[in-house]
Amino acid sequence: VCSPFSEAYLCMKDYLITTIQRTFEVGIDQAECLYKELLQCTYKKNLITVFRINDRQESKTQELDQTILTALFKSQHLSPSEQLSLALTWNRVDIARSEIFVYGQEWPAGALDEAMMQALEHDRIDFVKLLLENGVSMRKFLTIPRLEELYNTKQGPSNTLGYILRDVRPHIPRGYVY
Repeated sequence: VCSPFSEAYLCMKDYLITTIQRTFEVGIDQAECLYKELLQCTYKKNLITVFRINDRQESKTQELDQTILTALFKSQHLSPSEQLSLALTWNRVDIARSEIFVYGQEWPAGALDEAMMQALEHDRIDFVKLLLENGVSMRKFLTIPRLEELYNTKQGPSNTLGYILRDVRPHIPRGYVY
């Protein structure tokens, strides 16, 4: 660790300020200001995520939205339910599978119902499958009020109810009217 007055520190500081000037085409005062902001960022290294656009191999492709979403999870200390809601909004079932539904994650009864409702309303088939794999029971989830809500929703496809009824139909008694 260099002290702020060591020769190596001063050389690195000068190098960075010069690099900032050239890169952003700014004067010395603005470059020093940007240098100080950069220095502030290094105090919370755990919040820094590096994404290299030009240094990507086909086999190790990592999309920008995946990097942003994962960084959000890391920096905001979100609950698993909040993380799931974000992943659902961004339509990233791969992240939900690898980052949220991890081994040992306990979900209280009914905790995934809101996510299932959101997945159905927004026609996120992969999320519906993932939620079913992770303990959501359509028999318990599909109450009459929920069916009405899905039927009357202005979001998602107009045939949401049709998809649901097709899956549930074997369990509905003959002649049942709602």
